[in-house]
Amino acid sequence: MHARVLFLGAALIAGAQFAYASPFSEAAGRLDGQWRGSDFVLRVDAKRAQASIDPGRPFAWEHFLIKEVSAEEIVFTIGAELFEAKVDAGTLTLTGTSFRGPRVLFRDTSLRGTTSD
Repeated sequence: MHARVLFLGAALIAGAQFAYASPFSEAAGRLDGQWRGSDFVLRVDAKRAQASIDPGRPFAWEHFLIKEVSAEEIVFTIGAELFEAKVDAGTLTLTGTSFRGPRVLFRDTSLRGTTSD
């Protein structure tokens, strides 16, 4: 009987962890980290819901919020700016309200994990 109660408790805890996972948190995790292109840098700290797009001011973080998630793209805001991103393995195609045309960014693995610590 005691083992059955322990098993049921463990199952409930594991189920609760899966219940908290959402497409929004998964999308934030996919964007988390530093992305670099030829003329644009995106730094996302999903754990703290903040991001930066100013490479000259690396500690000038703004509020980061996922607005919409679909199979193809993630719509999010950084401060007052709106962005749409398509994420593939290590590549992010980004459009935004502050620039014309898409930007292609690549995950910067040299700093991986430093924004989420």
